[in-house]
Amino acid sequence: MNSSISQVVPLELAEHSYDISVGYGLRDNLADILAPWNQGQQWVVLTQQAIFELYEPVILQLKQAGYNIGTIIVPADESAKNIRHAEEVWTKMVEMGCDRSSILLALGGGVVGDLGGFVAATYMRGIPFIQLPTTLLAMIDSAIGGKTAVNLAAGKNLVGAIYQPKAVLIDPGFLQTLPRRNVISSLAEAIKYGFIRDQTIFDTMEARYDDLVSLNDEALLSDIIAKSCHIKAQIVSNDQFENGERRLLNYGHTIGHAFETIQAYGGLYHGEAVLYGMKCANFISHKKGLITLAQFERAQNLLHRFDLPELGPVPAEKVLEVVAHDKKNINGTLNFILIDDIGNGIVSTDVTADDIVDSLQVVS
Repeated sequence: MNSSISQVVPLELAEHSYDISVGYGLRDNLADILAPWNQGQQWVVLTQQAIFELYEPVILQLKQAGYNIGTIIVPADESAKNIRHAEEVWTKMVEMGCDRSSILLALGGGVVGDLGGFVAATYMRGIPFIQLPTTLLAMIDSAIGGKTAVNLAAGKNLVGAIYQPKAVLIDPGFLQTLPRRNVISSLAEAIKYGFIRDQTIFDTMEARYDDLVSLNDEALLSDIIAKSCHIKAQIVSNDQFENGERRLLNYGHTIGHAFETIQAYGGLYHGEAVLYGMKCANFISHKKGLITLAQFERAQNLLHRFDLPELGPVPAEKVLEVVAHDKKNINGTLNFILIDDIGNGIVSTDVTADDIVDSLQVVS
């Protein structure tokens, strides 16, 4: 094991199994870590301009080590996740001479990872890709599990594929350059795991929220990342194609995605929308008698500590319209994620339009 890798989380999926490696300084040894996959083929780094400017030495390290590597820059926001930009990336890959042996390295946050995975899944019917996430949100959620997608005007992530990477390489040192807003947004996925599976994550965030947001405690941050990765890996291993248990990972996302869609993916960060969605999900959980008033208030008090931008107008009829197109609708029935305890998520088919409309009062 490379000395820069302090923890390895295996994700078991038979022939599609891979490791999630976590360690400060990992990016400084990237040429050695990637060496088992390097056979002289064309590599493509998919990234965004700001990330490229910050971390060009990471790419230069690979070039200096003899990797045949090119870079493709995509837009810096959610707008990159559409079929037009995917086509532009495919075309540039053809111009680079990429073939079925080529490897795509997704260097960035969730947008880059989702688009990069989708491009890799579809280029020449599938080429290998590796996730090198640079945001906390990607490190603990979107880079793990093989969900790849682009957006449509009708909704988020409606076109995509389940396509697993060859590896996920997590260097928490990337996070030092992130703005506070990005860190706060990203912690949404960590607290999600605390709500649906592991109360110790909730307890830690409740007790040490400021330490986590400041990124000052490397051991604490690494522990939260590794715990989150373990939970995501376990759930994905049990349910790769989201037929059951994996639906729990959508806690806070059903209404959160509606908020993102209403704002045309341009106002809220993904994690911010999910945090608002969690508030709604907790309201519904309490309304249905699944959690006590004390549990509801404790849950909301922690969520209120997250400094969020104003949500803005969220017309109930528009929320319901977007939810009606949600991917978790099966045969016309919405599979909505609630909690019956802090640390235990459940799938409910009993959430009505009135429940969703009523829940909007906690975010208005």
